[in-house]
Amino acid sequence: MKKKLVTKIVSCALVSIMAISLMACGSKSNTSNNSNSNGGGSNSNSEASKEDAKTTISLYTTIPGKDKEFEALCDEFMKANPNITVNYIAYDSSEKQKWMTLYASGEAPTVAVMDPVDIRENKENMLPYDSSTDTWMDKIDSAYLDVFKSDDGKIYGIPNSVQAMGILYNKTTIEKATGEKFDPSTIKSTSDLAALCEKIKKGGVSPIMFTGVDWSLGSHYLSQVFTGIRGTADQQLAFINDLKAGKVDLKKDAAWNSVMGTFDVIAKYNYNSSDPLVGNTDIDGQAMAKGDVAMWFMGDWGWSYLSKVASADDEYGIMPCPLTDDPKDAINQQLGVFPSKGYSIDASHSNAAQQAAGKKLVEYLCFGNQQAMADLLQVALPYKDSKVTYSSPIVQSTQSYIQNQATYSTYAFSLLLPSDFWSENGAVMQRYLVKEFDRDKAAGAIEDYWKAQNKK
Repeated sequence: MKKKLVTKIVSCALVSIMAISLMACGSKSNTSNNSNSNGGGSNSNSEASKEDAKTTISLYTTIPGKDKEFEALCDEFMKANPNITVNYIAYDSSEKQKWMTLYASGEAPTVAVMDPVDIRENKENMLPYDSSTDTWMDKIDSAYLDVFKSDDGKIYGIPNSVQAMGILYNKTTIEKATGEKFDPSTIKSTSDLAALCEKIKKGGVSPIMFTGVDWSLGSHYLSQVFTGIRGTADQQLAFINDLKAGKVDLKKDAAWNSVMGTFDVIAKYNYNSSDPLVGNTDIDGQAMAKGDVAMWFMGDWGWSYLSKVASADDEYGIMPCPLTDDPKDAINQQLGVFPSKGYSIDASHSNAAQQAAGKKLVEYLCFGNQQAMADLLQVALPYKDSKVTYSSPIVQSTQSYIQNQATYSTYAFSLLLPSDFWSENGAVMQRYLVKEFDRDKAAGAIEDYWKAQNKK
């Protein structure tokens, strides 16, 4: 689950450490493999040639609690590629700090599963992928490559999974309350959402809810003002740059006002309206599972709060949060989906043979056993035509949007929002939710936040 947005941290320290390590201490495994690749001097017999073809690489992941599963996948890969040995580096709770330590000690992992921002900000040490030779990249939904693409146009990471933000729904609860079949594709505007909420309310059920924590309101909900509704990644960047330069009057901005219009609808029908800032996802999950509330602004990871208490007879899913009141706007039927992590390949400590082997490993982790990876991660895979099943019905729903290419770019959410965005602006959104701020005052506070970024 993403409890806060991906942040731009540790880059300077990591780059410095990597630079020092390159000057002071080469990779031990690199030395031996370079010797092998050059023929090993006097080793000219056939047995030596066989040894020369062998390569040792390493894999480091920042996915907790999945070491055994990744080790099993590495074992499968090595059976299929007997000349490649993969040393698996176990998860460490320090995550990025562990990554830095590995580089500083000359033991940089050949392949690492890292956040997009960390990969991009350290591209000097990463091997770019090349779709002309890495033809398997055609199987990846290109919508999720933007966050791994640097200013030079090169792609330095491959998404390993994606998560979605939107409105979770209990289809069974909705249909019991309204007496009608529910089709999420009929919700094409803010007005459609309001009308559905009114029908559910008349049926004696609370229609929808916010969990009033700053990361949900200030990172996930508010980020929708800056992401797909603005267009492409370049357009999102341009808008945020204009905000920083003080060129945007957010109060008069159409997208801001339409996104906040939807916020007002959810707030009006909020299950937690008596105590909007209670902020307990476990309690909210139980309320939805019991049928006390029909919908929830959250992400597909919300199944973790529901799964243990949800009735096996109830149907769940996730649908887009409508962001405008125009039913013709495509954004209203597109899901906000973002890569949570990706595969990077080291170029600063790894030789050519190790880099080639690393690419083989990445290809295998993406496509070799997709069902095992889906079971391991319990989130959707960002690949075209994935024939996998998910135990989470909400992730199944996310995957259907991916397969139908009904998603929008969340580039700004992944890369452009500063590390304190969710806390600073989450507080603004909380004050708006409890009506301490009106919309214009909230807009002014958010404008001031962005202008302050130019001074940092």
